[in-house]
Amino acid sequence: MASSTPHPPEYLTDSDWSKRHHAISLRKLMYLKTVPDKPDTFLSTSAAFPPTPAPRAYGGHVFAQSAWAAAHTVPFGLHVNSVTGYFLLIGNTHYAFEYRVRRVRDGGVYCLRQVEAFQNSKEGDFGKTPVFIAFVSFKRDERGKHRPGARGQRKDFQHQELLPDYLMEEYSRVLGRKGRFEEWPLCQGMDGIFPAGAMSLEKWKQRGNAYPGLEMRKVDMTGYNVKAVAGAIDDNGEAARKWRLLILYRIVLDEEEEMQHVKELAAEGKRKKTGADDVLNLHAIGHLYASDRNSLFLAQRALGFEKQLGQVGSLSHTVNFHTHASALSMVDTKVGRRKEYAQEAWCSNSGADRVCHNSRLWDVETGQILASTVQDGMMRMPVDWNGEIIDGDAILRKDAKL
Repeated sequence: MASSTPHPPEYLTDSDWSKRHHAISLRKLMYLKTVPDKPDTFLSTSAAFPPTPAPRAYGGHVFAQSAWAAAHTVPFGLHVNSVTGYFLLIGNTHYAFEYRVRRVRDGGVYCLRQVEAFQNSKEGDFGKTPVFIAFVSFKRDERGKHRPGARGQRKDFQHQELLPDYLMEEYSRVLGRKGRFEEWPLCQGMDGIFPAGAMSLEKWKQRGNAYPGLEMRKVDMTGYNVKAVAGAIDDNGEAARKWRLLILYRIVLDEEEEMQHVKELAAEGKRKKTGADDVLNLHAIGHLYASDRNSLFLAQRALGFEKQLGQVGSLSHTVNFHTHASALSMVDTKVGRRKEYAQEAWCSNSGADRVCHNSRLWDVETGQILASTVQDGMMRMPVDWNGEIIDGDAILRKDAKL
């Protein structure tokens, strides 16, 4: 029988994930309130997604929202260029994050912000210590300097490490199984490594289906990946080096919210606009939010530890965008549809109880690499663990065939 005990008053109103059945929009998820009498300080209003049974916040939430808080302090026309964040303490999904932004540098083309995130929770040392710190770089569009006759005209250049058709060619054997985005199952927490008895399978699926901000779907890689030997020792790491995870994603929009945002901007008239008023920054934050999904759990699978639980946690995470901000727009305004993207992820190195997670964010239609990411993570695997793990991926594959 469910308890009727009310939540503590400091809990976020939407932090009970047993009652959440549908995804909310990226704009609503990232919405920040200003804190009175505290300049450049912002408070989150929606609960972070918990990828594990415990109320432990998804790291991509505080990573992306820190950049969104920073965007509130830069002039309109500056766009997120790169972000590096350090995870210091565990975030609790019941509590709001308070973001304190420091204006490190305001240049003509580049700006730098430092953001500290605090939580008034036991895990967050009751607001005495930051749970997360980020450095966020912003950049102006300089394409005008490449136009003929421009003052101080400069030569243009562009290349990427892989050809535009690489994604479809390299993964044709798995991507070819399904034709449409919607045919792939929704991505679940912990990369499908489900601890038996932690919660019911129904609640686990419900939570994954309510993942907010982005619609993220996981490609079945069984035709590409090779079963890894635990610890990647007996095969000299061959399977781990080849292991890949593909997650497709697109933005969750609420048309009424978007229209209301436009009306509010118009009503505010001459108010000085900031980077947070630019929809391109919101969409860049969407890519940041996607970049940490199931990250270190991929490494756990790649190293053959998918049948046990260990201590896994992100230490630092970096995302570098390689394109103009306009290429990050998650909506094709010409035809009025959401664009589709893919995160191609792998584990490049492991050792010393740590793993390195890497990924590329792709525009599926154009084959352009939008960003590169690298994450340093902690992984500790006990030798005496004797619990039971349910393969959530196998369950989802079975459901998809029914």
